[in-house]
Amino acid sequence: MAPKSGRGKANKAKAEKKKKEEKVVPSVLDITVITPYDSHVILKGISTDKILDVRRLLAVHVETCHLTSYSLSHEVKGQRLNERVEVVTLKPCSLRMVEEDYTEEAQAVAHVRRLLDITACTTRFAKSRRSPSTRNPGPRRAGPTSPDPPAGQE
Repeated sequence: MAPKSGRGKANKAKAEKKKKEEKVVPSVLDITVITPYDSHVILKGISTDKILDVRRLLAVHVETCHLTSYSLSHEVKGQRLNERVEVVTLKPCSLRMVEEDYTEEAQAVAHVRRLLDITACTTRFAKSRRSPSTRNPGPRRAGPTSPDPPAGQE
């Protein structure tokens, strides 16, 4: 009978694949971010979030959407956290935004574009303020009117 070669390796590979397929249910956690203006922003994240995800959450938050050049620091992990660091490893889950200078022209251009996007979104949905003279008078009401003057008499 021929030897069964490679059977042990296949079983080990299957066992490792099963372990990877086991899904961990992410849990919700609060991420406190201290802005450069010393205000606190509390974001709702999940345990599988990374610093990159926190930056995305900050980009859509009302108080921080205008900030584009910053790094995130942690009191234990230090300055300039890598974007691949998982948030669940940060104990306590408190980050500080540190504003940074623009090192390239492209960063400044991206910042201006971001501000224009924000401005466009906020002005597009705002109620327009028209002066009373430019308002539409609305539907005409039926009622007594003076007859038109005869032709030639004006």
